[in-house]
Amino acid sequence: MLNRRDRETLDEAIGQSLTPLTLDDVLRMQRDGAQVLDVREPAEYAGGHLRGSLNVGLSGSFATWAGVVLDARKPIVLIGDLGREQEAAIRLGRVGLDDVVGYLCDGAGALAARPDLVERTERINALTLAPRLEWPAAPLLLDVRGPGEFAQGHLPGAVNVPLTDLPRRLGELPSGRDITVYCAGGYRSSVAASLLLRAGHERLTELVGGISAWQASRLQTAVA
Repeated sequence: MLNRRDRETLDEAIGQSLTPLTLDDVLRMQRDGAQVLDVREPAEYAGGHLRGSLNVGLSGSFATWAGVVLDARKPIVLIGDLGREQEAAIRLGRVGLDDVVGYLCDGAGALAARPDLVERTERINALTLAPRLEWPAAPLLLDVRGPGEFAQGHLPGAVNVPLTDLPRRLGELPSGRDITVYCAGGYRSSVAASLLLRAGHERLTELVGGISAWQASRLQTAVA
């Protein structure tokens, strides 16, 4: 259906998308339904990001995962490292996500004067997480890898909801329980964490380094 529409060339779309926006502009667009996409690396995003923004880092399979979590019917505003806006817009445009309406001037630095708008993702390492799994109110472990990866080995007691399915299955997750999300190395879990935070799951932690870090710490895994 996208291919049947009369569309601008990618270059024309990119030219329009590279519009610098003030923070007030971004907030107004966000209130009006625009999707705010933070394209920084997971650790940078976790350290502080605009509340309600989604994270898909440019370093990974950016276009693939952006296509999973973004709605092609809604405009997109970018937040990222200065100078990388065009790269992000081009890669989005190649998968049909060409309704990029602009980018935040000064990137995440524009949030420094508005700490009330900043949200952080709590990150936890494997050795700190392990004893918490013995607590009476242990966190729900959410594995967002694919089913095949999960079957080969996962954290004991983990629930598998692949990132490809997570946007439509968010309602299955308990809202009043601590959740620790992980993947193979930390890229997909950051995408998932941003989805969960936007959906209102505030009792959330992310396992740094994913199951790779867990296994490197010689901690027990389970198999399906």
